[in-house]
Amino acid sequence: MIAERLKKLDNSPPLLILPIYSQLSSDAQAKIFESSNYRKCIVATNIAETSLTLDGVKFVIDTGFSKLKVYNPKIGMDALQITPVSQANSN
Repeated sequence: MIAERLKKLDNSPPLLILPIYSQLSSDAQAKIFESSNYRKCIVATNIAETSLTLDGVKFVIDTGFSKLKVYNPKIGMDALQITPVSQANSN
């Protein structure tokens, strides 16, 4: 969605859009640490963002959602569920 909206802008500078999450391959995860001549937009889950330190970050955009581990009685095990965060947690 970010790439699609970026295409609609006139004269926007190049932007690398890089995801980071636990199930992503190690090679793909390493791309966020590589130097580049382009700006980077790193899309991370709340789990990934708390375990990483990136130098040179200028802006952080918080979606207001997080993945929480909750017990699902239908399948009899824990699962990650996307839920909104409180304003206090976001701050």
